[in-house]
Amino acid sequence: AIIIGQLDDLTITVYVPEDIYGKINLGDRAEVRVDSYEDRVFSAEVVRIADQAEYTPRNVQTEEDRKTTVFALELSVIDAEGMLKPGMPADVTFVN
Repeated sequence: AIIIGQLDDLTITVYVPEDIYGKINLGDRAEVRVDSYEDRVFSAEVVRIADQAEYTPRNVQTEEDRKTTVFALELSVIDAEGMLKPGMPADVTFVN
């Protein structure tokens, strides 16, 4: 058997600026939305918070945003129906 990936343990990495970083805690809840399913909201939970700042990843949309430092957050996403796929762009809203 060949295993391509574990889609039942889906995570999303979010990069937040320092002013938001201090407001986020492990276990905080978030809502995830993707373009493919506009009317669907997926629940997520913060499972890892980076302890070191980094420059914004290159795949961020605007040059201005790429010049700032950010902190990475990893969220575990609940997707019991298997609708989400790795690589899908997503919008995340924290609901704490």
